[in-house]
Amino acid sequence: MKHQTLRPGVLLDRDGTIIVDHGYVGSVDRVDFIDGAAEAIARFNRADVPVVVVSNQAGVARGYYGIKDVELVHAHIARRLAEHQAHIDLFLYCPYHPAGVVRAFTRASEDRKPGPGMARAAASALQLDLSASWVVGDRPEDIGLAEAVGASAVFVGPGECPRPGIKSFPTLADAAPYILERCGMNTSYELPAKFPDRPYANAAAYAEAYREEIAQAWKTIDFDAFERAAAILSDAYLRRVGVFSCGNGGSASIANHLVCDHVKGVRNGTDLTPRVISLTDNVALLTAIANDLAYDDVFAYQLQSQSQPGDVLIAISSSGSSANIVKALAWARDHGLRTIAITGFDGGPARRLAEVAIHADCSNYGVVEDLHQTVMHALAQYVRQSRMTSEVISGSVF
Repeated sequence: MKHQTLRPGVLLDRDGTIIVDHGYVGSVDRVDFIDGAAEAIARFNRADVPVVVVSNQAGVARGYYGIKDVELVHAHIARRLAEHQAHIDLFLYCPYHPAGVVRAFTRASEDRKPGPGMARAAASALQLDLSASWVVGDRPEDIGLAEAVGASAVFVGPGECPRPGIKSFPTLADAAPYILERCGMNTSYELPAKFPDRPYANAAAYAEAYREEIAQAWKTIDFDAFERAAAILSDAYLRRVGVFSCGNGGSASIANHLVCDHVKGVRNGTDLTPRVISLTDNVALLTAIANDLAYDDVFAYQLQSQSQPGDVLIAISSSGSSANIVKALAWARDHGLRTIAITGFDGGPARRLAEVAIHADCSNYGVVEDLHQTVMHALAQYVRQSRMTSEVISGSVF
């Protein structure tokens, strides 16, 4: 069955990265290229690495210039780049700002960096693997965008990046060789084949095909990853550290169900007393965070209050691309938590962010969630039986 290959790309801020940031550059006469930027973009082009501009253009919302002006600036940039045998594969920009004065553009938007919207649009248009891609810019929101989608970040401009651990370069020209070397090291991922890909004549035929899809997807799960995840959980339960689960939609149900099987189930007949908390379970807290902050923060915000280094996060996501899942995994990784992702489809950024990823290579949500539920149960039952004697096991119901 045919798969679609994903590839790494480079997402470039505009003002301060490609052209000089004169402050709200909304006309062609204010466009000045930073030395070496055109040549750097040409290097990416020659290496067949897609290049996308992702630019906040709050000047539209603030009434300094209009959409047409932004497009004229981008057309001018494209013409100038062509003189250097360079091109941008896709120009994306966000004209919205909550403090604007132009009513049509005065609102919050997930397209505004550090929101993930523009990166996701680029990934969809150009088949990019965001977790293998690079975001380059001169502001904290560029670094935030990289974190939101699980990409790597590079800071350009004078001095060092204010965020620790981010590689800094004076200009895009200086950063290009570093990025290109690492783009070559990244692995391309393939999107799993679609199911169903045709109509079925009756329910029995569909059920039979569904059963086969489950069987085939189960074969794609890496049992070495299952072993590593089980070891992390066994260690956590022995040390009685916190284990947090999270997910959206059907995955939220699995995250909640996990608490039952990994607390009551694992404890039954063993010497373990697991501490497992679902971050999806408190509706009042979830909606307060989503309403007052952002839905992307609903899991990371709770971890900031409740977790400690050495705790464990289990993130369940069919796509692996949900912004709140990616943000929680990134925060957990950066603050000393061990991380397990349970994913499907191509795995998204979650698959690459987590310390261990148990991945079902399947593109049907029902099948993926069925397998995730199976994985959740199997982990609980394995840990439980590992703390029981043969005699106790034979006399117990699992």
